[in-house]
Amino acid sequence: MRNFIYFIVRHATTIFFIILEVICLTLVISFNDYQQAKYISTANSAIASIYEAENGVSEYFSLASRNDILARENNALHNQLDLLHQKLRLIRNTVAFNASDSLPQRFLHREARVIKSTTNREHNYLTIDRGAHGGIKEGMIAIDQQGAIVGLITAVSDNFSTILPIINTSFRLSVKLKKTNFRGQLVWNGAFPDEATLVDIPEHAVVNVGDSIVTSGLSTFFPEGLFVGKVEECDMDKNGGFYDLTIKLATDFTSVYDVYVVQDLLLEEQLQLEAKNEE
Repeated sequence: MRNFIYFIVRHATTIFFIILEVICLTLVISFNDYQQAKYISTANSAIASIYEAENGVSEYFSLASRNDILARENNALHNQLDLLHQKLRLIRNTVAFNASDSLPQRFLHREARVIKSTTNREHNYLTIDRGAHGGIKEGMIAIDQQGAIVGLITAVSDNFSTILPIINTSFRLSVKLKKTNFRGQLVWNGAFPDEATLVDIPEHAVVNVGDSIVTSGLSTFFPEGLFVGKVEECDMDKNGGFYDLTIKLATDFTSVYDVYVVQDLLLEEQLQLEAKNEE
């Protein structure tokens, strides 16, 4: 209390001046329409700025929940789109088609998040936050939010899974030129996380920079038509006869966060049939 009284006495002149200023401003605003209007306008602007800042903070902290909602919606749309693609293929190949719901769904998508990844090693990998309890199994594939290929699920625990990505020197993928259907193998040489090499494309194939590369469908696990990337450079193999194409990968592995794990619901049936043929 003594310190407070000492503070008042020491700054009495300044405090008295401030009080007089407040009184003067109050009188000016109260008895002058122009000053009163300016005061109200300034006060409203200040309050609006405060509300805007508050709303901005609230929206920032709600982004995570909104992203979760969008991921689930995208997942549902992917599943519906795959079923529509199957029906369209059946329409093209069948003279009389009875549009019914009896057509079995081939692919099922499950959303997941990348919680760890590497891009600067020869044997890179990604870890996602969904495992066996979330319906994930070895042999399923992963794509990014734009539908571009990420890699193959190679290990699964109860709550987590690891992905062998395209940017791994042990990864091999059968792909093709979308325009001409010429097939080759996609490999990664360990140099850059945004580029890979497409080999075994014959020299008589027509190839242009910018041509799209998609999965060929010849792999057991990867269905046909998944986007891989685009041709960035066209060179010939040292021995001649084939191209060495530099492919700009569609997936940005330095920032990939949300992925979809794709389950082939008819894969076991296909494998069992092929096993019988081998026997």
